[in-house]
Amino acid sequence: MSDFKDFYTGNNYNQHMYNGLIGFFMTLSHKRMEKSKKKKERVLEIGPGTHPHINYLKHEFEEYYVVDKIKELSTFYENNKKIKFIHQDGDKLPFPDNYFDRVIISHCLEHIVYPEKVLLDIYAKLKVGGSVTIGLPTDPGIMWRVGKFISANFLINKNYNFSKEKYYYFTAKDHVNSIFSLIPIIKKNFNKINFERFEPFKIPLIDFNLFYIIDIQK
Repeated sequence: MSDFKDFYTGNNYNQHMYNGLIGFFMTLSHKRMEKSKKKKERVLEIGPGTHPHINYLKHEFEEYYVVDKIKELSTFYENNKKIKFIHQDGDKLPFPDNYFDRVIISHCLEHIVYPEKVLLDIYAKLKVGGSVTIGLPTDPGIMWRVGKFISANFLINKNYNFSKEKYYYFTAKDHVNSIFSLIPIIKKNFNKINFERFEPFKIPLIDFNLFYIIDIQK
């Protein structure tokens, strides 16, 4: 767990993930999660680390909550007046049902051991008519594996004290769910889809894209 904390709270995380070519595609992924411009009262984001989605929103909001299991992130958010950080210490979200107008899960669901259980809890926290927007890496699709190879062999040593072997081990432990497992789980439980996107190449095949985005309405 300490490796994960060091990675997601370290100063080099944003430098590696949100600069250069990787940063271009990660930023694009965030942007493509947006569509509606209708104002939301309460927004919840699940597990954003040190790069919350708030700066990519197309709509206004009244309250923006961030929930993360890494308690150390509270220091990162303590001076951000736009965001209310909540440390989640347990399996259930610490909010009442029918509370949020929108929930955002950007590059987080692949890390969660029991994704279906978490999705059902998130869905319960949505108001009727609210939506949950999910952004996922297409790991282990072909294009994702190409990007991972480039990162492991040419980029990771610039920003982290990781060997190639440790990087592969870390990502294997970190991404506990494949995209090919998550999509059926999402679609089995939720059938009211507002939009579905394959990015950045827009071919509706996982293997030929880097990200998959889906927006579900309650």
